[in-house]
Amino acid sequence: MRQTLILIAALALVGCGKKTTPAEPETNAEPKVAAKKPEPAKGEPKAAGKKSTPPKAFTNTLGMKFVSVPGTEVAFCIWETRVKDYAAFAAANARVDASWKSPGFTQADTHPVVNVSWEDANAFCAWLTKKELAEGKIKAGQKYRLPPDAEWTVAVGLGRETGSTPEAKDTGVKDVYPWGKEWPPPKGVGNYAGGLNVDNYEYTSPAGSFAANKLGLHDMGGNVWEWCEDWYDPAAQKYRVLRGAAWDGDRPGLLLSSTRGDGGTPDLRELIIGFRCVLVGASGG
Repeated sequence: MRQTLILIAALALVGCGKKTTPAEPETNAEPKVAAKKPEPAKGEPKAAGKKSTPPKAFTNTLGMKFVSVPGTEVAFCIWETRVKDYAAFAAANARVDASWKSPGFTQADTHPVVNVSWEDANAFCAWLTKKELAEGKIKAGQKYRLPPDAEWTVAVGLGRETGSTPEAKDTGVKDVYPWGKEWPPPKGVGNYAGGLNVDNYEYTSPAGSFAANKLGLHDMGGNVWEWCEDWYDPAAQKYRVLRGAAWDGDRPGLLLSSTRGDGGTPDLRELIIGFRCVLVGASGG
């Protein structure tokens, strides 16, 4: 899929499948929330007479919000790492590659950062861990990292998969998308290619522009591909896992919740690739 991802990105920049340019918000003080209330997991009884409430959020020193995800031992950032988050990292580390500053289209501070490699994303997580341990925001034993493929699967709401590796699981669950089972996607479910007519963004969109899923997470489909911690091909160890598709995605097979991007070498930087952090340990300070 490496060639596919790169080709799609290149075509998008020259206007293939171009979207209508929106009157785009520059900031996103508060993200939109899902229209439907969270439902309990299968087999879990509803508390009689009580309404479901979203998990309590932990907000770190950069303003990144995290919520716990049942079925994992981590808290997920509710949105993809933003330009302003990465800018703080770059300002504190002189040798950070500057490709993120010039993706070829305009981004506001609240858009997801792109043109960052798997190695860049891990360096960001290590820096943020060190920073917040020193400041007392997180405690010993806590750390930021990328989500492994299995954690990401839980967070997107995908059921049981068959296969022992991300490569074996790739596209294994058919007709299940981050928004549900219908195709094409309904209007307003995320940031995808212009031909689908589901949104008005030409390239990336601000974090929180679309309703969160039932776990409180935004953009688990669309906007940018997200790096995961593990290898797509553990035996060969050539590619890292990418999940979630991006703003240029328009094909059913590409947008499945079970699809893995298999072309991501650890040093790859692309205008359709970003990342999301998770916090290991307690819920923070």
